Amino acid sequence: MAALDSLIIFIPTDGILISSSMLIPKRWYSLAFFVGVGSAIGALALAILVELHGLPWILQLYPQIDQSQIWILAQKFFQQYGLLLVLMISLSPFPQQPVIILASLAQTHYFKLVAVVLFGRLLKSLVFAYLASHAPGLLSKMWGLKSESPDRDSYQPEISSSSTASSRLP
Repeated sequence: MAALDSLIIFIPTDGILISSSMLIPKRWYSLAFFVGVGSAIGALALAILVELHGLPWILQLYPQIDQSQIWILAQKFFQQYGLLLVLMISLSPFPQQPVIILASLAQTHYFKLVAVVLFGRLLKSLVFAYLASHAPGLLSKMWGLKSESPDRDSYQPEISSSSTASSRLP
């Protein structure tokens, strides 16, 4: 899903990662790893598609995107900062598609692009997954909350007088 997120903007991989890490806290590391790697694979696929089909293909998918304020701002920042911008976007929760497209149009080497995206998304995913997997315990300690479940050691079931040894059948 993380690979598709690089191609399609509306898959909430961060939310899926966070909720999955909360549900399976022992697997937070592997979940983050797969999201980071998947995101890098998706960025590579998008870069290859953009290089093969060019800007006309992007304009066909997203009409007038090259005239939007976000595109103009991203283009200006990419010209100034290059792969550093890709890294910053990869570390952030913002969509990375515009900078991947710009990097591909600027004929950035695939290895460099994938390495930057992998590092950024992997680091971000590790932080999100770690915090999500440890959040319930940390919040309980921070706010002084106690568990609502009964303490197993202090629970003693009641024994009724009708259940005697003589009433049991062999």
